[in-house]
Amino acid sequence: MSLNQKEDLPYEKIGFRSEENLETAVDLLSIGMEKTNSAAYSWNGMKREKNRNVVFQYTLSGEGAIDAGGKTHRLEQGKAFLLEIPGEHIYYLPETSKEWEFFYITLQGDVAVDCWSNITRRYGHVVQVDSEAALIDKFFEIYQQAIDQDLFDAYFSSSQAYAFLMEMYRHFKQSQTPEYFPANITDAISFMNKNYALPISMEEVAEAAGMSKYYFIKRFKEATDMTPGYYIRKKRIEKSLELLVRTELTMKDIAESVGYANDNYFSKVFRKTVGMAPGEFRKNKDRLPFDRIVIR
Repeated sequence: MSLNQKEDLPYEKIGFRSEENLETAVDLLSIGMEKTNSAAYSWNGMKREKNRNVVFQYTLSGEGAIDAGGKTHRLEQGKAFLLEIPGEHIYYLPETSKEWEFFYITLQGDVAVDCWSNITRRYGHVVQVDSEAALIDKFFEIYQQAIDQDLFDAYFSSSQAYAFLMEMYRHFKQSQTPEYFPANITDAISFMNKNYALPISMEEVAEAAGMSKYYFIKRFKEATDMTPGYYIRKKRIEKSLELLVRTELTMKDIAESVGYANDNYFSKVFRKTVGMAPGEFRKNKDRLPFDRIVIR
């Protein structure tokens, strides 16, 4: 959906309720697009409904504000907030703003709460999202369906809510490219990429990052959502998969080529990661329905 098409959509606030007790992973509670110029516009997170839900609200134009975590954040164009309700926050139209145009989506369910928790733990409650991002397109797809009354039952609206969550994860995962990492984390990643085939220690990786070992491990996990040990293992197993498919090297040679001195230990790590022994993988490589395996 183009920006021009988005601008043609009406301002509506649409809520969803069901009399049935549905066993869905996530539910769509409300969706809407608004423009306000009223100083009375203010939402206190501790005075909202008591059922746990989450909200994503995105500024299209103008400016709003939110008080959260002891700070006041300006919500300019392209800024969004992710909040859990109830919660200690207030969002409102500040005195310095003439109007605030935004859209929002409210979801309910443990998987939605987990998604918000995972993202806000690493990026905070206020984030910048490009207006052309697929996440924004997904919102407007669901909003258009809501306006057209195409969310015809609770199960379909639940599936669309879940699709929005997955687009959230995809968006923030894709922003995790090395150029966005702190310089010392990028240095560590570069060091591991170049030296994964060697028996490098965590102390050596931390030294490449210019940090102490334990502080480095903590910072790396915060930046990448994985431990540096897992990152090295991931690189080694991905390379071993390539060697198993494209070469006739022995297991011992492959193990040594990817940084494992012991081929039995290599086999153990491979099985745990891939789900089968390296010999079994090689034996069945021609019957695998893919050309390459990426370890996530």
